[in-house]
Amino acid sequence: MQVVRHDQIPWEDRMNVDNWPSRAGTYYNNPETELCIRLIDYPFGSVEPRHVHAGTHATTVLKNYTIVDGLKLEPLDVVIGPSNEPHGPLEYPQGCNLLSAFQGSFYHSEVETLSDEKQYRLVQQAQIDWVSGDDGVEVKTLVDHGCGRLLVEAMRLRAGTRLKPAFLGALLVDGDVSVGDAALGEWDFIYADDGDARDDVVCAADATLLALTMRDA
Repeated sequence: MQVVRHDQIPWEDRMNVDNWPSRAGTYYNNPETELCIRLIDYPFGSVEPRHVHAGTHATTVLKNYTIVDGLKLEPLDVVIGPSNEPHGPLEYPQGCNLLSAFQGSFYHSEVETLSDEKQYRLVQQAQIDWVSGDDGVEVKTLVDHGCGRLLVEAMRLRAGTRLKPAFLGALLVDGDVSVGDAALGEWDFIYADDGDARDDVVCAADATLLALTMRDA
């Protein structure tokens, strides 16, 4: 599996792209599937305006919180933004880090009003149960519809777990995990495209992964 280090991802100042006060660092970009996975960093006190875009995204809070429609979204909560539907604004009173999995164009256009039918969704992970699997891994399904083929899951691994990954990629949220000869740090990302070899994920101490899978059509 490929390892992308959090401290080595290339950053892009979005003020130079769509005039928004944030920056984006790319973990993964596949032009064939149009899936782009990026770390988004919003500074203290910033606001993401109400907007629309051609692509569809599942954006997961990693650090601090955002306020959308008066609802406070905290770590592992998700904003699902469908294609061509206005949503937001999103407020970041303390700044915020988010993992954005985008399918299609992520370029934004600001809009004044929401659509008549609200298709975007706000997912609060505290309302979803952990489900234990046969391999000893607990899974919480955050996104299983509304974002095309994309499946987003939180995985809780106990010390000593050896996981044979079926996902496309995963971010280490916390804990002590290694893949092959590589020990992962916080917010390091691993991935393997179709046909690539997949090393076991070995957990030395309790850990949480945020896993993304592109399911068969």
